[in-house]
Amino acid sequence: MRRETQNILLLLLGGALLKIAITGDYLRYVKASQQPWLIAAGAVMLALAVTAIARDIRTAHANESQAESGHGHDHGHDHGHDHGHARSAWLLLLPVLAILLVAPPALGADSVTRAGNRAPAPPADDLVDFPALPSTSPVDDTLSDFNARAGWDRAHSLENRPVRLTGFVVHKGADTYLARLVIACCAADAFPVTVKVTGADVESLPDDTWLQATVLLVPGSSTRANDWTPSATVEALRHIKEPTDAYEY
Repeated sequence: MRRETQNILLLLLGGALLKIAITGDYLRYVKASQQPWLIAAGAVMLALAVTAIARDIRTAHANESQAESGHGHDHGHDHGHDHGHARSAWLLLLPVLAILLVAPPALGADSVTRAGNRAPAPPADDLVDFPALPSTSPVDDTLSDFNARAGWDRAHSLENRPVRLTGFVVHKGADTYLARLVIACCAADAFPVTVKVTGADVESLPDDTWLQATVLLVPGSSTRANDWTPSATVEALRHIKEPTDAYEY
């Protein structure tokens, strides 16, 4: 790969990192705490690229000055054999340009469907003492906490408690789910958490429709047999835009 190609790739990659870090698009790939590292990495790449380009320009000017003074040498060579490698190097620009021009969306219903059931392993005795829920009604909760409490809460704190969940619609066969993807570090390690939902005509909504739904847990619906996927009845729902941060942690 020629130095000019290396410098341009480094410049564009650094610019892409800074762009997604500043605009918030990085939340489609990594968790929020990674933003300072992305900004630092993008700034370092840009600095290195600018430094390398400036040095190459100075070197080129120095060589031209030597040639004009009669001290230059003819270093012409046939570089035709390197054209294939150059074309391969430029292909590296495609993912960078994709991020710069058209940032891919966050993972959604298709990822949930392809992932299948990947419920975390329950505790040894299947029961846990969870913190008490707030006294407000409905209770705002994450899908992750709702799933865990539905399957393993010793106090059955969700029973007869309206809970407001935020997620997107996923259809699997005849069943409809409210889903969210959970990441530990980045989208590559994402796994889904789902709640099977019925009522309020939720079955008619297309995949990837984002909702804020108030639900009531169906007692005893989360079991080993269904991979700890609880069922809930939708009492009320509101259509919302996709959150800036679409994942749970």
